[in-house]
Amino acid sequence: MRVVIRPVPAPYRVTATVVVLVGLSAAAPFLYRTGPVGYAALLVPLGLLLALAWLVRLGQWLLAARAQPWPARLTVHLAQGAQAAQRDRAAEKAAGDLDVTPAGYAVWAVLRRGSAPQLHQRVVWERWLRELSGEHRVLVRRRAGVAVLDVDGRGRVWPASFTLRRRPWGVVLTPLGGTPAVNHMSWWRLLAVLVMVTALLSGPAVGRGDHLDAVWAAGYVVVLALGVGQWFGLMPPGGRSRTRPAAGKVPAPRAAPAKAHRTARAAGTPKTRKR
Repeated sequence: MRVVIRPVPAPYRVTATVVVLVGLSAAAPFLYRTGPVGYAALLVPLGLLLALAWLVRLGQWLLAARAQPWPARLTVHLAQGAQAAQRDRAAEKAAGDLDVTPAGYAVWAVLRRGSAPQLHQRVVWERWLRELSGEHRVLVRRRAGVAVLDVDGRGRVWPASFTLRRRPWGVVLTPLGGTPAVNHMSWWRLLAVLVMVTALLSGPAVGRGDHLDAVWAAGYVVVLALGVGQWFGLMPPGGRSRTRPAAGKVPAPRAAPAKAHRTARAAGTPKTRKR
């Protein structure tokens, strides 16, 4: 029997993250009341700041969801650092790879409405966004500097940034074409980073035998990483494998242009002689 896990909407995920962050932050003074304060306590101000920012953003979501809708066309883009994008293009060109799979780490929505300027907005990740290629009809509810998007036949997309009338700085936006999106970071690499950070912050607590403090530090790191990822609209690692050209179908080199004839004799036109 196959178990299907239904995706949790973004408002529930964000609300749960904020509640857990506030609860763990409130428990920090009681855990560190005795003994030296570990390095993990340095994360508490960052966690409280993130929880406060999310509370403000949730208020913006509530106001925008009650605004009057207007129709628009949506194209989902993936954001990638400019240097990383240039490095990938150079590597693919050197290898002769015809890879057209859009790759990136964050999801941006580009909205078009007639002759009006385009709107750009980073959005919170939803599972079905990976397959949302091409243009789609949406209803836009914009208020308080953000826009909530109702995608026709899919669901609701929630904002992770303010709505911009310009392209975001420092990133390259790649629209989703006919292939699903992919994130180059693997789950193993992400897990390795979390394990290293957790070991660094909870190591002192384990050394002095405070296992409860160590568990608190590990949980705080995981919840904080989840909250930061949702704030920046990060997509989960992985995705479908990147498409490669079939074996034996290597693109043929472009033919060099023919050289122009420089003389009339070479072109075959006879010359007249003087008598």
